[in-house]
Amino acid sequence: MYPRGVHIVLVEDNPQLAGTISVGLGEDGYSVEVIETAAKAIARGLRRDLDLMILDLGLPDRDGVDVLRELRTARIHVPILVLTARDAVESRVAALDAGADDYLVKPFAFTELVARIGALVRRAGGPRWTPSSDIPILMRDDLMVEANGKAVSLSPREFALLGCLVRRRGEVVTRIEILREAFGYDFDPGTNVIDVHLTHVRKKLAGFPIAIETVRGAGIRLMVTG
Repeated sequence: MYPRGVHIVLVEDNPQLAGTISVGLGEDGYSVEVIETAAKAIARGLRRDLDLMILDLGLPDRDGVDVLRELRTARIHVPILVLTARDAVESRVAALDAGADDYLVKPFAFTELVARIGALVRRAGGPRWTPSSDIPILMRDDLMVEANGKAVSLSPREFALLGCLVRRRGEVVTRIEILREAFGYDFDPGTNVIDVHLTHVRKKLAGFPIAIETVRGAGIRLMVTG
């Protein structure tokens, strides 16, 4: 079974919920380690020997968004799934902007949690770069993108999104295709997750010899500009 050997760190200060999630994921073949504070989550993330982090935002010592920012600043690119009771759009955007790869609101269906975890793990374990002779950028194995002497670091989701568009350069890629090919979803999660990550990619790659266009009503297209 695919989850075997996948180690998940669950950051959740509610012992009952943490236990339920841990047991459920264990039955699905995942190895789960429970942590209850932001400080421990940051220290654990910096060790790098984990495959995915599930992160609550309402932690007793610091906000979960602080955990996201510190880990991403330290260039820890492990996939992070936010699992929280905060359902406001502003909270979703703040978490994604800080580096979350996905966002699921409590209460949640356990089957959806498992589906999202599977999507993140598959995406993180897939090919990290696509060599191309007619795209003037290099997507490196360490999630760095280079062009014309410049290099920027992307999150796993940003990297997967860019890779999807690079592979289909010049084509209009629909949002459903992006969700499937870059994010690993077979369903629409009902959030603006594509737009948030797309905004980040555009900002980070400003000045690079490519342009990422939104074709209204159709999808997204990557074009070479230099």
